[in-house]
This record gives sequence, structure tokens and C-alpha cells, in this order.
Amino acid sequence: MSDPMEQFRNAFFEEATELADGMEATLLALDIGAVETEDLHTIFRAAHSIKGNAGTFGFPAIAAFTHQLESVMDPVRQGIRPMTSELREQLLQGVDLIRSHLHHARQGEPLPSRDQQAQDLLVERIRGQETAPALPPPAAPLPPAPSPSAATGFTVRFEAPREAFRRGVNLERIFRDLGRLGTLQAWPDASRLPGLDGLDPEDCHLAWDLRLETSASRAEVEEVFEFVAEGDNLQITPLTPAGQVPPLGEILEAEAGVSPADVREALARQKPLGELLVEAGKVKPEAVSRALDQQQKKRSQTDAATLRVSTEKIDRLVNLVGELVITQAMLAQAAQQAVHSTGEERMASALLQLDRQTRELQERVMGIRMVPVEMVFSRFPRMVHELGKQLGKDLDLTLEGQATELDKTFIEMLVDPMTHLVRNAVDHGIETREERARTGKPATGTIALRAYSRGGHIHIEVKDDGRGLDPERILRKAVERGLLPAGARPGDEELYLLIFEPGFSTAEQVSDVSGRGVGMDVVRQNIRALGGRIEVDSRPGQGSTFRLVLPLTLAILDGLTVRVAEETFVFPLASVLESFQCRPEDIRTVKGDREVINLRGEFIPVIRLQRLLDLHAGPDQESGGRPLLVLVEAEGRRAAMSVDELLGQQQVVIKSLETHYRRVEGISGATILGDGRVALILDVPGILRLEAGAALAQA
Repeated sequence: MSDPMEQFRNAFFEEATELADGMEATLLALDIGAVETEDLHTIFRAAHSIKGNAGTFGFPAIAAFTHQLESVMDPVRQGIRPMTSELREQLLQGVDLIRSHLHHARQGEPLPSRDQQAQDLLVERIRGQETAPALPPPAAPLPPAPSPSAATGFTVRFEAPREAFRRGVNLERIFRDLGRLGTLQAWPDASRLPGLDGLDPEDCHLAWDLRLETSASRAEVEEVFEFVAEGDNLQITPLTPAGQVPPLGEILEAEAGVSPADVREALARQKPLGELLVEAGKVKPEAVSRALDQQQKKRSQTDAATLRVSTEKIDRLVNLVGELVITQAMLAQAAQQAVHSTGEERMASALLQLDRQTRELQERVMGIRMVPVEMVFSRFPRMVHELGKQLGKDLDLTLEGQATELDKTFIEMLVDPMTHLVRNAVDHGIETREERARTGKPATGTIALRAYSRGGHIHIEVKDDGRGLDPERILRKAVERGLLPAGARPGDEELYLLIFEPGFSTAEQVSDVSGRGVGMDVVRQNIRALGGRIEVDSRPGQGSTFRLVLPLTLAILDGLTVRVAEETFVFPLASVLESFQCRPEDIRTVKGDREVINLRGEFIPVIRLQRLLDLHAGPDQESGGRPLLVLVEAEGRRAAMSVDELLGQQQVVIKSLETHYRRVEGISGATILGDGRVALILDVPGILRLEAGAALAQA
């Protein structure tokens, strides 16, 4: 008989793990020199919640240990005991032990003796420090600074009466009285000022947008405006209540100083607020990213508004939507034939509606699989902290764009590549303290993780301000390993991509962290498996940026359908730059039978897909027609693919070829077209590798 409490225990383990992750993230973000009271409250509340829930569900060992950590944090948050670097390290060890407790409790196992000894030692050290002289309690503890997600108060729109000057109204006193109620921000609005011709110096045309963070009541705020409130010249709106996700405009007003008038103007245009404010030069993109991160953090805390759904159920729903898309494509093709043959337009109209509904359903279902990239980024602050201690380097990790959403499958497969890139940045990228001092750099090295969406793709960057890549050393190693012929000198972008070759490393010595030339190959393999690409930008002495460019999802893609001989193929639209026709004489032969075309001053290799894929003879451009070429780009390389016919652009549902058949080089999957035929989806990087291998075999 199944245990009726099992589902609740599973929910406890998941929630406790999230709370432990939150404790770790807050501890790592602490500025020891200026600790925020609210951060201390957050750590204490997380330990308290784990303790209470563990006791409720019958895990006394977890409850007892978290009670010890809670006892340590209580005097710290009351200001009696200082938060020190040593205490932070001990609390981080405590978080690791909480995770160990949770892992073994979930398996029904006791805590291993090694971890039990570490726990006893940690508790003994903490208790020993409790006898140290305590700080005197502050005379009047200051309340924590309000944040946009927790602030209480009002936004006020106030337009002064036109006769305010004639009546002798002291407008300055209004702001002074509001300032006594709390924290006041004000933005003057000059839009009511008339032109010089209609300006009367005795008339008042002033207006303000105000933000007041206060615990005062609405009645107290209204009382300040008692003698100037007329009609609708005063509008008072409460700030977002605690526990709710604040709107983006409210955060930008508080954090980036954006005027409420600018926010209203942007919202009136019915476009993304952040995008409009950046375009208008009212705010920097980084400020919008930080505001979105704050919103996402608040959403993560609102557990009551979320529902845990198993991945298996979501996968089945995604597959069902994929089948619906295929059915819709088949019906659309049948309707097109019916219109031409019978003139029946009702079917076409109904199918147009089905098309809209199918696309909306598809987008909503795919949205279920989307999770914030914060799930990947959150594991790196602790890792960078530990590596910095191990290598004796001062490091500062900045995170940006954590609210950017990715397919859950990407999240799982991004962990290894991101881990390798961050470890390499710490070990190879950031210099030692002495080396940075010699080059005039700050002693603290900076590593930045950034995520953002652009052009239908997700970009994830790992950037450091270290020594950068040495192109000469990479070239030397590549020649030694036979990756490049002697005397070759490719461009820097192509040269940098050689570091992803298996076993390639420029490290002088192998360390415990990196240097074996294995990790970067893993990075490339995982990113290729996700249908993405890697870009590298580096400047010697200034640092490096590794950029991962990924599609939005693995399940459905926009594709360009083409015919080659008698077969139908699909190019991922993300890899297609353009398609064009040319004259046969425009294609020139070099080095035996290799072909190139001069496209706007750049020589592009031409790949005959019919020949490369060994397709049976069919209608071909080589027999005298004008060649039709599709220009593609992948991994920093361009090529013109020769096809016979462009069939159109459409969304296709990707079916794994490896699952149902086997892996085929140059083919990333298959799809079912509207007429029921199967079309293969081309793997553009794989095609380029196939062509390069064929060229080497003939050389």
C-alpha cells in the first residue's frame, strides 16, 4: 500500500533544497563591510522554515542541526554579534551539511559518519565563538532599506492649481511634509507649460510625479494636500502590496530614476516597456535586466502561485502539440488543393482559424517548459567563491539577465559547458594578484555571466577581465598537433575556435582545476547537441568573452524547405542568411574540383548537396539552369549550398533520428510535412564538417 504522506515529503525535500540554495546565494552576496539587515532576516527565515518543516515530517536530525544554525543567526540579525568572513564560511559549510542531510534522508539513510564528524566539529566551533565578547546593542536599530518588491507607500500625481501663486500657497511645504512621512522621490513634469506667448507669470503650471515609501495611511497623505486638492489634480495610488510581483515600471522608477511620465508614454505605445525606454535613451539595458531579475526573484518567492508539474506530463503534452501541428499542416495543404479545384473557401477560412489557435496553443505549451536561466547561474557564486580561495585569487562574480527563460532541456545540458567555461575563466583567464598589479589592473578580477534574447535566439555570455587568449600560442599548438599546416594563418575568430578541439590545451601545467584539454571539447559537444553555436571574442591583456547562442526550443523550429534531386530537406532558418540565383559562370573552380563564388567581394565555398549526400540523379541546376544557392552560416564559417528548388518557409516539428534509427552525420533530425512525407532536417555545422572531410580525402 502506498504511503499517503510520500507526496508531501517529496514536496518538503524540494522546498528545503530551494531554501538551502537561497541561503547559500544570500550568504555569497553579503558585503561583509556593510551587511544589509534584510539579508540576515532572509537567511534566518530559511533556516527556520527548514527546521519547522523537518520536524513536521519526522526528520529530527535535520531539525536539530538547522536549530543550531538558527541559534547562530539570531544574535547576528539582532545586531548583538557581528557577521564576519569566518562566520560566513561556517554557515556555508552548514548549508552543505543541510544538503547532505536532505539527500540521505530522502534515500532513507542515516547521515554518513564523515559528514556527522564534520557537523559535530562545526557545531563545536560555533559554540566556542558564542563566548566571544558581544557587540553592544545599537541604541536605535535602523529599519532595513525598503526594496521595490517589499516597499509600502504610494505613487502620487499632483498638478498644482493655476491660482496657487495668487493664493500664496507654499508648495515647498508640501514636499517638506511628505518627506517627514517617509522616503520621497519627485519628478517634475513641464509638459503643462504654455508657450511664451500665452505665459502669465502669475499662473502656476507646475506638476509632479511622486513616489513616497511610507508606513503612513492614505488619509495622512491626503491631509498634506488638503488645501490644494481640486477635482482630479491629485491622484494617489498604492504601491504594489508586499507578496505581489511589482510591475517593471515601478521597479525602474525606484531603482533607475525613470520618470513615471516616461513610463506612461512607453506603455501608451503598447510595446515592451523596457525596450521602449532603452530606445528612447531613458534607461540603460543593464538597468532593465536588473529590474527583470528583481521581478523574477519575487516570482520565485511566490510559491502559492506556482504548481509543480512532472516533466513526463509536460513532455507528453509537447508531443501531442507536435502531432497537432503536423495535422494542421496536412489540413492546410488539403485546403489549398480544394480551393484551387472547387473554389470552396469556407474550409480555407476555418483552417486559418485553426492555424491561429494551433500556434497559440503551441506557444503556451512551450512556455510551460521555459524556466529562468537563474537555475544555472545560481550554482556559480559558490563555485567561484571556493575556487578563488583555492587558487588565492580575489574574484567578483556578477550575474545579469537571470530572468531570461530557456527550455528546461537546455538548463540540464548547460550545466557542464557553463561549469567548464567558468572554471577556465577563474584558472586561466584571471591573473594572480601579483600579475594584475604589474599590469595596473585592480586586485579583484571580475567574471560576468549574462543572458539575453536577441533575434529569436538566447545568448549566454561568460566574460572575464583577465589575460585573454594568446593567438600566437594557440597557433603554435595547433601546428604542433597537426590541426593546421605550417605557415597557415587563419583569422582570430577561426583560430580561437581551435581551443574546442579534443585534447587541445595551451596550459603550461595541469592543475586540479583545468588544463587537460578535455573540458572545452565537452562544451562544444553539448552546445552542438542543443543546436547552438559558440562565439569567442578575446583581447590579449584585456579579457575574453565566450558566447553561447542557442535556439529558443528543441521541439519546434522555423525552417526553409528545399528540394535537392528528388528529396526534400529543411534548413533551420536560424542558419540561413539569404538565398539567391546566379549565373553558372559566377561559380569558379579552385584546387581541383572545389568551387567558390564571389559574393560582394567575399569568396564563399559552394557545396553541391546532391553530390555530397550522394543523392540519385534528378533535375539539377548543373544541366544548364541558373544555379540556386542558399547562403548559410555556422560556427563562424559561411557556405553557399546548391539546391534545386525553394519550397517555402514553415514551422516544423523535430523528430529525433537517433532515437528511431541512428545518428547520421549532417542530419539533425526529421519532420513530417503536410503531405505526409518525411523530410530530413539539415545539420549545417555537420554539413560543413562533411564537406571539409571530403575535401581532405581528395587532397
